[in-house]
Amino acid sequence: MNPLGQLRLYAARLRLFSRNVRLLLLGDACIGLGLTFWTLLFNLYLKSLAGELALDPAQTSHFIGRTTALAQAACALFALPAGLLAGRLRHKPMLIASHLLSCAAFLGAILAATPGLMRGFLFFASGFMVVFWVVLGPFTMRNTSPKERTYVFTIAMVLRLVGGVAGNVLAGRIKDLAAAAGLCELDAYRWTILGGLLFSFLAVIPFLRIDEASAAPQHERLTLRGVLGMDWALFVKALLPSTIVMIGAGLIIQFMNLYLKETFTSLKDSHIGLILSLQNLTMVVGMLAAPALAEKLGKVRTIVGAQLASLPFMVALALTADVRVAVAAVAIRATLMNMSNPVANTLLLELCRAKEQGVLSALFAMSGNLAWAIAAVAFGHMEGDYRAMFFIAVGLYFVSTVLYHAFFKDAEAGLGRREAPPAGILCPPQGAD
Repeated sequence: MNPLGQLRLYAARLRLFSRNVRLLLLGDACIGLGLTFWTLLFNLYLKSLAGELALDPAQTSHFIGRTTALAQAACALFALPAGLLAGRLRHKPMLIASHLLSCAAFLGAILAATPGLMRGFLFFASGFMVVFWVVLGPFTMRNTSPKERTYVFTIAMVLRLVGGVAGNVLAGRIKDLAAAAGLCELDAYRWTILGGLLFSFLAVIPFLRIDEASAAPQHERLTLRGVLGMDWALFVKALLPSTIVMIGAGLIIQFMNLYLKETFTSLKDSHIGLILSLQNLTMVVGMLAAPALAEKLGKVRTIVGAQLASLPFMVALALTADVRVAVAAVAIRATLMNMSNPVANTLLLELCRAKEQGVLSALFAMSGNLAWAIAAVAFGHMEGDYRAMFFIAVGLYFVSTVLYHAFFKDAEAGLGRREAPPAGILCPPQGAD
């Protein structure tokens, strides 16, 4: 299909989106924009805070790693209970309550007077946020028809990325302006992050307008027999490659801002924001192209090929001392690794039964965040050795891709022989792969 035809197809599918889906996407975009301030600046804020606490470089790495690991561990702990509750409680109150509680806890974390209190607030902020992500999947399944679900998923990811572009540019620029206006570095980070939290809070406005009746779940009793009867073999095959790749991603993606700042010391925070914005823009192009590529080559071949093609650019990031090479490698690597996410999520949801989709979403959130917690602890012990981190990540990505191909190379052929539910939205990862 030519580009004009693709645009017409997307436009036709957009017209099918229900009012509830449009409101959800609007609120999700506000959250994505606001939380980009946090993801861009929080590690840099922790580094500045470590300086205020007079920590040496080794202690600083451990301080950042432990703090980040705690947040990811909270996401892992909250995920499965959230997935089980999503099938029993009304979705609108869950969306609003989890969003407001997470905003309040993020606010407490950035204003906390001590590192211990900051970590306590951060634990609950991350936990309540993952409740929100987990509810998105079942909510979307009950507010869409099979015809537009894949497009809802793709548009949701694109809106987050576009919000990330704006958020990265604004956050880096506002922080630099705050510092130039006379604020100390720590306060400049703090007040810029608070501005991002305000953007996130605004998401409650469209959420309050969601139609309660349409958002109601199908109240299904949770029984031991029902749990044991789920397709756990599929869950294991889906989660094992994902967890391995997420450990690799956690080593580099959640610390990409630190890698850029410490490897290329001439970069300002606004420059780092622009680089990460460029990454998001190229990811948008890749994601929009991925459905047509998957239709031509097949889902599994598209996923495996894109992931393998990203590995040389990770090696380039490990070896280069040229910021121009690093910028190009950051953008191309992220595009290749993430362009197939909508395709992979669609395939996995096509392979599992409808009643299992909420549990699968929760399991992905739990395993992914646990993997990032493990990676954050490893980061603390590696004390800023970014070259080693990139090479370890390359090995993990390669093993994950080989396993994925072994497990799912014949999966698409089997879809035609079973009644598969339509694709929906898995719990979004906390960060790009």
